Amino acid sequence: MSEARVDEREAPLLAVRELSVVFATREGRLAAVEDVSYTLARGRTLGIVGESGSGKSVLALSLLRLVPPPGRIVRGGIRLDGIELTSLGAREITALRGDRIAMIFQEPMTALNPVFTIGEQIAEALRLHRGMDRGEAWEAALAALARVGISAPERRARDYPHQLSGGMRQRAMIAMALACQPDLLVADEPTTALDVTIQAQILELMLAAQAELGMAIQFVSHDMAVIS
Repeated sequence: MSEARVDEREAPLLAVRELSVVFATREGRLAAVEDVSYTLARGRTLGIVGESGSGKSVLALSLLRLVPPPGRIVRGGIRLDGIELTSLGAREITALRGDRIAMIFQEPMTALNPVFTIGEQIAEALRLHRGMDRGEAWEAALAALARVGISAPERRARDYPHQLSGGMRQRAMIAMALACQPDLLVADEPTTALDVTIQAQILELMLAAQAELGMAIQFVSHDMAVIS
């Protein structure tokens, strides 16, 4: 069946259609996400709200094809700017991650590599997706850290994740996610482990980046106050 052509100005950036994700367990198949459909336009924010265990993080991971085994997408589609993500091969989806679609994970210490400095991890994404040489990527990494409000970025870029506070690690994670100026930012409980003051700073930072880059944000949280 052919699909009707849609004016790009009217087409959503992200379209999730009847998405279902299951996990194979000893007790049988567990449906973590079942028949979920929604759209998200460019430059807009969508809040996904639910209690712990409701499947909202699995939904977020599905967008980047990062659902851990034994979980898998069994039905539905995920279309980003006209590209069907569920049909891409490993190399193709890897090329999109961190470039056109990026994610801020709930716990930076599990997402950041402990054996590389913060600057090295940001620079690696820029070399991979933007073809920069080492010098260019390092300078761009410093600029990314400065953009998210990290003082003395030249010094902090040489720190390892364990040397930073929780708020600083989250800022570094955001800097990494925004380095390649993605079309879509997926934020999975990005403020959960932070105190209220730092939460407000992180949210303001994300909204400022959205206004600057024009990206869409899918924000996942169990906290209605944060979503509001």
